Amino acid sequence: MASTCETCAFFSEAIHKAIQGEAIDDHVVRLVLSFDTNCATCKYILEHFARIAPNSPLRPTCPMRLDIFPQKRFFFRTGCGCWDHSAYHLELLPSPELAPTSVHHKTVDPEKIDIGSLKRWPEYCEKHHANCRSDSSQPAVTDIILIDAQDHCLVQFPVAPKYTTLSYVWGVLPDILETRISNFASLQLPNALLGPDVLGRLPRTIQDAIKVTREMGERYLWVDRLCIVQDDEANKAQQIASMASIYANSEFTIIAADGADANSGLQGISSPRTFPTLPVLELAPDCHMRPGPETEEARYFAPWHNRAWTFQERLLSRRSLIFFRGSVIWQCKTSIWAEGVAGEPDGIAPDDTWRTENKRPAHLAFDRHFMLQLETPSRPDFRHFEGLVRQYCRRKMTYQADGLRAFSGILDVLSRTYDGGFLYGMPKMFFDVAMLWEPLPGAKPRLVAPGSNALLFPSWSWAAFQGSVANNLSDDISRSPPAIDLSPVVKWYNVGSDGKASFVNLTQHLFRLVRQQGGVQGLDLSFFNTPTIDMSKVAVDKSVWDSFLHGSVMTAALHAQPAKEDPGPRLKISWEEEVAPFVEYHLTDSAGKILGWLKVPSTRRLTELPGDARCECVVISECRAHGARSKWLKQIYIPEWGMIEETRELDEFEFYNVLWVERRDGVAYRRGIGRVWKEGWHRQNFETRDIILG
Repeated sequence: MASTCETCAFFSEAIHKAIQGEAIDDHVVRLVLSFDTNCATCKYILEHFARIAPNSPLRPTCPMRLDIFPQKRFFFRTGCGCWDHSAYHLELLPSPELAPTSVHHKTVDPEKIDIGSLKRWPEYCEKHHANCRSDSSQPAVTDIILIDAQDHCLVQFPVAPKYTTLSYVWGVLPDILETRISNFASLQLPNALLGPDVLGRLPRTIQDAIKVTREMGERYLWVDRLCIVQDDEANKAQQIASMASIYANSEFTIIAADGADANSGLQGISSPRTFPTLPVLELAPDCHMRPGPETEEARYFAPWHNRAWTFQERLLSRRSLIFFRGSVIWQCKTSIWAEGVAGEPDGIAPDDTWRTENKRPAHLAFDRHFMLQLETPSRPDFRHFEGLVRQYCRRKMTYQADGLRAFSGILDVLSRTYDGGFLYGMPKMFFDVAMLWEPLPGAKPRLVAPGSNALLFPSWSWAAFQGSVANNLSDDISRSPPAIDLSPVVKWYNVGSDGKASFVNLTQHLFRLVRQQGGVQGLDLSFFNTPTIDMSKVAVDKSVWDSFLHGSVMTAALHAQPAKEDPGPRLKISWEEEVAPFVEYHLTDSAGKILGWLKVPSTRRLTELPGDARCECVVISECRAHGARSKWLKQIYIPEWGMIEETRELDEFEFYNVLWVERRDGVAYRRGIGRVWKEGWHRQNFETRDIILG
């Protein structure tokens, strides 16, 4: 793809200077490209961005830039001029002749993967990457079933030897082999997996993963379908509880990233592959470049990236061998290497300039919030936790009852630094903040059965919804100093199956008291006295008693008026039907004066109520917003601040966070979330009463 245009010549000159070590102003060349160009190279670059960002706000004349970094890495970026948020990019790899000692493209077999060359990746990583070796904070894996890749059978170990893991999409396939109580013994016989009645039912992806494991020099492989006894509830519970350790202690995880189901196989292992053919871009007669491998944003839309279970499998793995669209990529805690690209194992110097907070090359990141790996945090970080939940909840799962199981490995890792652990996915340490989650457009409740009103998880937990959720307060409370100060006002507690009550948000209250009084000496610990709770009010099995929160709350009946001219129907909710994104209301007093705001999830049918209809709101925490610390608070996050006559000129705004609840059989259930101006609340006829929140 030859080029004679001035733009390409400009690029070529900048690239040559960088390779020769000459300084480039800001290491950036800025320009505007147009689809009107006659240059094939420029046209290819534009078509690339149009292809990977079909729904983006990109325009034919969006400004682009060529970034040149000290390690001789070259990237076209575009973000409609907003460079801090430029999410779309194209890496250019020089030819070996142009840059023999820097990262460059190399030739690979277009039909078959060379396992021998892949084998160098884990060997190099183990030898040179101390950060990627086994995490001592992860407990050893015990009582585990593994596939023997040499003897083709299952083996049970009291303590796990070295092994690999597989992450893939199950799909819906008939008569697929899985381990059950009835066949467990027979599958432990040598060559059991090669038997004619077994091999035909063993999915291709698992067969290929066994071959990769063996040819990479490893003997044992863990695959959920075979290494968990599917109808043994005790074994299944034990394995799910050990998920964090299983993936973290694995030598590497084989990821079948483009498989639609378990029979898709790994291209280039037992069947020919189609290796991506990338054009040679001739910027000048002596400057030939190839596009780099596909980046994470392109892979993000593959089936594997949309499944809930695979989210934690990726995050928990120390090293990953990723099969995608006929090519293979290696990702560890230190580096990312790809077929067709010369890297550290080929004698190229480590690319230390391309490390981000998450210890990965920045050019393979999806966005600033996209995490490829999870390490035990050095300290609790609610913003980090909220980002994990936000990404996880976007993903799909076949069985909604797995909503927390598929996230349990991540919670296990976080629990090592989050005092008090988690309750139904909610961190006890930040419980009052965590209760402020909001479902985003498209989110649906996880129901016990279609058409049912019963939720699978507590209404106060983010796990009650499938689809995107967010906690818009996470950024503001994470600032230093915080833009919004939050204080708990409710002592939440629950009851275990043994009938003993315990505080849920204990640590948050304790930290608050320590901050206020300067230490633990002389603390008034009467706050932590545990009351006696009569659970006869809750007619449910003891095993789920802990899903009900108990507390003494301020409650008031407020009017709700549409916040927009035509928000759709109003506040009587049923679970069965979806409507447009979500509906916002102004909470008002009886005279129609605005006191606050209420958001109702998108997936509920709202029907008109009489004009004097009111909704029950309960206070769950109080906040003080500091306008001087964030210019967006009054304009975007707290619009009622400027709508209330008494507060619109104030630099600070005090409000209560409230839940709209509806009661059923003595139990209150969350139906919406909102805010109420603190002084306005105290002008209402509110009362304090005990509540059970289910």
